[in-house]
Amino acid sequence: VIEAPPLEEDEMQRIYEWIDDIPLSRPKRNITRDFADGCMMAEVVKHHYPKLVELHNYPQAHSIQQKLNNWNTLNVKVFRKMGFQIARTDIDKIINCEPEAVEKVLHLVQDKLEEFKERKSDEPSPPQADRLQGLAKPKGQPQVEVRIQPNNAIREKEQVINELRETIEIMESKIAKLEQLVKLKDSKIQILTNKLTAAGLS
Repeated sequence: VIEAPPLEEDEMQRIYEWIDDIPLSRPKRNITRDFADGCMMAEVVKHHYPKLVELHNYPQAHSIQQKLNNWNTLNVKVFRKMGFQIARTDIDKIINCEPEAVEKVLHLVQDKLEEFKERKSDEPSPPQADRLQGLAKPKGQPQVEVRIQPNNAIREKEQVINELRETIEIMESKIAKLEQLVKLKDSKIQILTNKLTAAGLS
């Protein structure tokens, strides 16, 4: 369990820029409140590692208990696999919307994402080709060259496909919300027009 350290002003600014570059399902209005229920934190991790996070485990929450459940799920199902867990004191501060609490935890998660990426890149790929090359060749049989696509390349392609799908889903959700806003504004304009007409001002 790790407690998030305090941040300098320039570090906080870099966190805001980092988050702005990540497509999220909800508009970023107030980072303190936006991340309080843990849902957007789950989306941040999923953006980098789609297979680590199942978003249906993190419903949008208003009650303190459900927010706590989401953060606990993140700790157990996601952050533990990355080699750390967020301290309960930091979770409580985020849930209660204390200033700079979210930024500190985001900075911690950003660092851990980088460390996790480095560990993944250091993992040796399964030596399938080496094993095949070491097999004894029957006498009199012609040598056949077998080319196998590395597992890493396949995983990278799958990850890119998953990320593109997630991006499309997020964009579709944003478009639907924008369409709802446009309809709402049109409705308000019509109401105001009707009032002006009724008052003989139109």
